[in-house]
Amino acid sequence: MSQLLEATFWSATVAGGLRLATPLIYASIGETFAQRAGVLNLGLEGYMIIGALTSLYVADPTSAPLGFLVGGLAGMALASLMVLLSIRLFANQVVVGFGLTILGIGTTGYIFHETTDVGGRDRQVSLPSEIDIPLLSDIPWLGDAVFGHSWYTWLSLGLVIVAGFVASRTIFGLQVKAVGEDPDAAAAKGVDVLRIRTQATLISGFLGGLGGAALMLGSVGRFQPYLTANRGFIALIVIIMASWSIWGAAVGAFVFGFFEALGFNLNNVFVDVPIEGLNAIPFFVALVILTVSARWARMPRGLGQNYVPTV
Repeated sequence: MSQLLEATFWSATVAGGLRLATPLIYASIGETFAQRAGVLNLGLEGYMIIGALTSLYVADPTSAPLGFLVGGLAGMALASLMVLLSIRLFANQVVVGFGLTILGIGTTGYIFHETTDVGGRDRQVSLPSEIDIPLLSDIPWLGDAVFGHSWYTWLSLGLVIVAGFVASRTIFGLQVKAVGEDPDAAAAKGVDVLRIRTQATLISGFLGGLGGAALMLGSVGRFQPYLTANRGFIALIVIIMASWSIWGAAVGAFVFGFFEALGFNLNNVFVDVPIEGLNAIPFFVALVILTVSARWARMPRGLGQNYVPTV
């Protein structure tokens, strides 16, 4: 119990929270673009796991940055099916999204089983070293917790800034919001609704794939079926918690990662408490936040509704 009063306990929890939040930041930001454009892209879990496996298979014989990039492209390739079936052929977005998740999980499990020895010992990569910010990383407690992380985490934080600017300060970002709120009105103003939704969905697939690749190459190092462990669906929860805000999604990802890391670390303190109970902490916190934030959260009015051009 005394460990809870030690600064090192909380420093490790904050550091672990940032690491665990990194894949969620990529995935939730990408999904935020898609949902702000009116596309309920429930295939996010599929994008993440196919990005994870692809990144491993590319990074193993080459390099981690190349595997990371190709993992994102793999997620984008799977998202192109969402574009074809739901945006271009107007199929139900929920059905297609769940179908892509099942397809991603099933395909990666089969490929891994057929191409890898038992235990996956021939398919693993070394985890990256931490990049410390000079001087700041030497700050007691705070330095170890915040200013010493892998480049996957630093890149995700940079992505938050860029994505926030794009969403709120560029023509593309404003068009995304417009087609998500009222696609008919946006089309009347000359916006190509299908093109914007296509681009937003592909962005979601690419960043979802990067999220899976960051999990694989930055945190785990070895693939196993169901590696993503529903993180794609957790990212969906984060978006609702954030009320479809880019910055809010990043904060929500860290909150979830923090309480997930807290559950892991509490297992070393309360050894008699079942680990399953401690692992449920972030989900309980998310449920509380969802309940409270539901009062002011407002989803895009056109979310989940297919747009069929009249001409």
